[in-house]
Amino acid sequence: MATVTIATRSLKKGKAYVIHFNNPETGRKEYHKTLRRKDLAQEEANRLRTLLDSGKLPTKEMKQPKQQALPTFGQAALLCRNEWDRKLGEGKISQASHAGYGYLLAPVLKEWGHTLLHDLDEDTIRDYRIGIAEKTKAKLVAKGEEGKNCNVLANRRLFVIKQVFAMAAKHGLIEKDIARDIPSLSEKDSERKNAQKPLEIEELLAAARQRRAKHYLPLAILLAVEHGCSTQEVLSLKCADVDLAENHITFHRTKNGVTRTHRIMPRTREALAARLKHVARYREKRGVEVKGDYVIGNMDGTPFKSIRTAWEGLCKDRDFDDLHFHDHRHTYCTNALKAGCTLKETNVMIGHKTLRMTDRYSHLEGVMDDGPQDRLAARYAMTGTENGPSEAADT
Repeated sequence: MATVTIATRSLKKGKAYVIHFNNPETGRKEYHKTLRRKDLAQEEANRLRTLLDSGKLPTKEMKQPKQQALPTFGQAALLCRNEWDRKLGEGKISQASHAGYGYLLAPVLKEWGHTLLHDLDEDTIRDYRIGIAEKTKAKLVAKGEEGKNCNVLANRRLFVIKQVFAMAAKHGLIEKDIARDIPSLSEKDSERKNAQKPLEIEELLAAARQRRAKHYLPLAILLAVEHGCSTQEVLSLKCADVDLAENHITFHRTKNGVTRTHRIMPRTREALAARLKHVARYREKRGVEVKGDYVIGNMDGTPFKSIRTAWEGLCKDRDFDDLHFHDHRHTYCTNALKAGCTLKETNVMIGHKTLRMTDRYSHLEGVMDDGPQDRLAARYAMTGTENGPSEAADT
């Protein structure tokens, strides 16, 4: 039987399966193809083995370049357009719906047409959706139409984005449909304003410490509310990024390429130390072979794919209604500004590329700086002096 092998290669997003074979004429190992799905790679290996056993060699046309191009959002959108065309021809959607889908997809293609699907994460889609709502709101205000809902267009754009990702998953262009569970914006409220106060954060942490995920969920929450981490930054944090001796921690945000280093907050430092100690003890006790370096992940150091189950279980059991893990970034910005940080400082600390994005994440509507009230209180407290009327003088 011919010798055909499949080698697994770990990529930044997912895996690749490289097929080689031994040339029966030369006895040398040769490259054949690279595929992104294991089942397709196995099918191709079986087909190649049968071909070699019959005394034939694969032709050049059968081979693919070593560096196979990764799929873009635009390529997945083309598949989606073809599906809409088919449904229109079969009478399953109307001409108006078909035209509407194309109209909604056009600006998204302008933004992401050449972007690799694997470079688009859940936070990117969420931020795009919120950004559309904000732009719509600004236009409505300029027209004096503040009463109109500004989330409808954002939700319709999200609808076509979800269709593109669903089509990409159906055709095996991506391993997981990351857009599927992203909720639409409320069409009753113009935007999310879920920024928690310090006491609310304490209640959330206390509840997380009672969960089965108590060894990592409180740490994940602290990384988010005290350091502004996104879900991606929480899941991609490695032990090498944490320096407890120097009290520094580094976050790498793949979404916009920003790397930022923070001084570790006291509660986060305590939770990090406890997590690392727990993992070390577990590995020693169970004899676990170390395969990775991720802080919040499996006991062998390999990363979690998600913390969604643990987070949603906590919210459901403790009645934390309408609270998303992504809301913690809003909490971080809002509380940083209330603590006296400038907008620019907060912008740098959270890793946004624009001040406008940071401003959108902070919710200080109607909240004034304490300075004026403090000065007014001091004036009212002045009694019996030249600068302030005394109680006796008023009677």
